[in-house]
Amino acid sequence: MIRYFFLTFVLFFSNSLFALVGLDQFSQNLYQKNLDIVALEKNVESKESRTSASNSAYYPTLNAVGGYGQNKADDLLQMQKGYTGYLEGRMNLFRGFKDQTVSRQNKIDFEISKLELESKKRELRLELTEAASDMVLLHKLQIISDEEYKTTETQKQMAAKKVAAGLTGSVDNLEFELRESEIQIEQRQMNQKHQEAHQKFVKLYGIDFDDSNFEKLEFSTIEQLTKPISDLKIDDLTLEYKKNNLIKIKSELEKSEIKADFLPSLDLSYSFGRLTPSEDSPFKFNESKYAVQLTIPLFSGFDTFYKTKAASLNIQSAEKMKIQKIQELNSKYHILKNKMSELSLLYSINEKKIINTKKYFDLTLAEYKRGVKNSPDLVSATDRLFSTKKKKFELLKDLEITRVQIENYN
Repeated sequence: MIRYFFLTFVLFFSNSLFALVGLDQFSQNLYQKNLDIVALEKNVESKESRTSASNSAYYPTLNAVGGYGQNKADDLLQMQKGYTGYLEGRMNLFRGFKDQTVSRQNKIDFEISKLELESKKRELRLELTEAASDMVLLHKLQIISDEEYKTTETQKQMAAKKVAAGLTGSVDNLEFELRESEIQIEQRQMNQKHQEAHQKFVKLYGIDFDDSNFEKLEFSTIEQLTKPISDLKIDDLTLEYKKNNLIKIKSELEKSEIKADFLPSLDLSYSFGRLTPSEDSPFKFNESKYAVQLTIPLFSGFDTFYKTKAASLNIQSAEKMKIQKIQELNSKYHILKNKMSELSLLYSINEKKIINTKKYFDLTLAEYKRGVKNSPDLVSATDRLFSTKKKKFELLKDLEITRVQIENYN
């Protein structure tokens, strides 16, 4: 069991999740403000206290006993009745290893509570990464959209001069006016999405942030995002696997605890004070007694039998869940890994496309000025150029989030 606890320690202090550049400034405050995190931290403290409490089974107990009673036996000249009062010390010597088993179960509960806390932190960090990625993307798209609008305005002025000179019809003006309207619609939609992105931070923190707080946020470099990804190793350091494995171990310990009820228990007790009922002075403490008691369970009303059967079924269930979780982890991980590979390829293709669409745009603009190309050709080339620029950051956002999802598995 020490091995499992050590591995969990390593998990907590060596795990470093992938994230956007500058995201760390938001992470610490998120954990401090999130009520789910606070609740899970309290749960960890509670399980730790319960683990410490389980050690009390190894220590002797001391009780003060007092009351009124009577003793009657054939060899007594008269019935003994009256008050009793004494101190009793008791220590368990053997209980079928039940105390050790319960102690190990409590330690496993403590480990599971830490894993649940770490799982929630990863979940929140992914949620924060998604919200921050949306914010970075929208800011990038707004810059590109403003550039596209200015370019369209310049083209519109160029078309107006050609119309005025009689080199083309008024349809050119209308073509660029329509494109301006389309860009304005896109900008309005982006503004709405920008407000929604801010609300995601309100949900996470309970407060909103000014746009200036996001100035240092950037997508990771493509070199960082596309680093080689190894195959998932389902072992003790994998969060979900470790949790399910601990659940299975706990089920086995629960069965051992129930089996301990079949075994004899041995107790040592010592009493001092007024042990025999008497109506004499209540302050007379002149008796003592010690005993070593062996208790052998004979019949429990089938309680132990049915509990053992239930525990065996729980072990089988935990084993099936563990196998199922391994299959799910492998499947989801490979889906994400393939998605990452595909996104990396798409990014490379789009980078080449940016170069070619820029060349195409420059050539189309030059031919439009010479009268070879018309306004629909120029609008199409302009739209293609800026759409490709926007696609670059959309792919970076998808790469960023997918990478964090992959990192969450380790």
